[in-house]
Amino acid sequence: MHDPTEVLHRIRWMKCAPDWDTSSVEEKLAGFEYFCSNFVHIRHPERGRILFDMYDAQRDTVRTWLSSKDTLALKARQIGFSTVVSVFALWLAYFYEDRTIIMISKGQREASDLLTHAKYAYNMFPEWLRVTGPPVDQDTRENFKFCNASGVESHPSASNPARGRTAHTVVVDEIGFLPNSEEAWASIEPVSDVGGRVIMLGTANGEGNLFHREWLRGKGEWSDFDGAVHQIGTGDGRFKLIFHGWWANGRDQDWHDAKAADLQAWQMAQEYPSNPDEAFLKSGNPVFDTDALGRYATEIPSRGRLNLMPAKGTFDFVETANGELRVWEEPVEGHKYVIGADVAEGLEHGDYSSAHVIDAVTDTVVAKWHGKVDPDVFGEKILYELGMFYNMALVGCEVNNHGLTTLKFLQRAKYPFIYRQRKLGTRDEAKGPSLGWRTTASSKPRMIDELHRMTRDHVLVLPDSETISEMRQFVREPDGRMHGKAPNNDDRVISLAIAVMMLQSAYLPEYTVQRKPGPGTFGYWMETMYDDEPIADDPFQSIGVYR
Repeated sequence: MHDPTEVLHRIRWMKCAPDWDTSSVEEKLAGFEYFCSNFVHIRHPERGRILFDMYDAQRDTVRTWLSSKDTLALKARQIGFSTVVSVFALWLAYFYEDRTIIMISKGQREASDLLTHAKYAYNMFPEWLRVTGPPVDQDTRENFKFCNASGVESHPSASNPARGRTAHTVVVDEIGFLPNSEEAWASIEPVSDVGGRVIMLGTANGEGNLFHREWLRGKGEWSDFDGAVHQIGTGDGRFKLIFHGWWANGRDQDWHDAKAADLQAWQMAQEYPSNPDEAFLKSGNPVFDTDALGRYATEIPSRGRLNLMPAKGTFDFVETANGELRVWEEPVEGHKYVIGADVAEGLEHGDYSSAHVIDAVTDTVVAKWHGKVDPDVFGEKILYELGMFYNMALVGCEVNNHGLTTLKFLQRAKYPFIYRQRKLGTRDEAKGPSLGWRTTASSKPRMIDELHRMTRDHVLVLPDSETISEMRQFVREPDGRMHGKAPNNDDRVISLAIAVMMLQSAYLPEYTVQRKPGPGTFGYWMETMYDDEPIADDPFQSIGVYR
């Protein structure tokens, strides 16, 4: 006769691991839940060692993992997803043969912590389960393998652990915070193409990164705190989307309100979001007011380039499909304009050079140039033509690094109104000896704060969706440094901020056009008497700009 205890153990084993090929998703989910609630212990921060009874959010997520090949989960912090994904990886490896599960985390500590959840659960197995299942074949800091040719690996993303590997499942934890998310995905993507599963999950870390882009392209739905169901994603991507907000593990509104009193708005949006839009829009400690940026009405500009019209002695805007110059409003006679410019090296794979034009009368961004060009050409041609086209605008060009070359060639072209750096913090901010805007530890916060004020209060009219997108991704680090969140650039933010600072100097006498006096006037006779010299080699001598 069979030993009744042995028969019972075999029944329990089979309940944990239904046949993979013939069982439905619900049968597999029931097996995993039976395994968790009866044999998996976890460490609770208050209650100590307890059996793992899943929340509804965890159960729904595992169902999606079982039914969908590639999944992307956006979640609130501390709702047990690291635990459930680690136990899920252990379940796959322990009960099924020839399954390699690779888990990828931000760093070595995070990778070790993720694998520790699986090891702890295994070490707490009842003796019969450990005897019935496959013995441990390898137990290291990064590997936990069994003699059934299955195992769980956990690595930092920098090591590109999935490159060239064949895996049943790849788990990417905190995808929004990986230091090399683009490279990590490049190594993971082939795993999915040959039949493996990809599970990505994490909290939001601003817009524009891999997490955010794939989220927008995926497809899914979520239920809010009141139970209303919302559709998310465009459905153009490969990922099934999952969202679970701050309430996912049974938290109530009182808990949320108490937490909100202790954290800044961006931290609440990142750690405990109420909806996906809030999570991506406000997370990552953005410098600018994302709500204010969201209220801007953007417009599609005309694209083109400027052509010199020798007969008229003026430049003309010509529309072209791929022109780097975007124009919302052409120059208005009598209006004063300012230009802010950020200079890049001009390499094919480098950053972009950028320039914004603001109408100083209406505080409206009327044009933008954005492209890759050599620093000397950016000054001698692009900025020169743009400034002349916009009524001899005041040009503030960043002098840092390659900007010095741009300024030298702009000056060599005899452009009349180049901003001269003023000494910040002095009573009269006297004009200094050097041309251009120098971005320093003291001037950068000032120009960013001014741009923040003008966009928060909607003083600045900003129709440019590309610049607004960059501003949403412009973040402040804990040490105070401000920059575009990788892999995004911030050249548009810098050029616009410089242009905003130029508004403060737009009407100073040294940057003001002096027009020729009309015939018969006192000024005309004074000019004739003293024979003042107009600016040499000025193609626009007809408008009478003087030194």
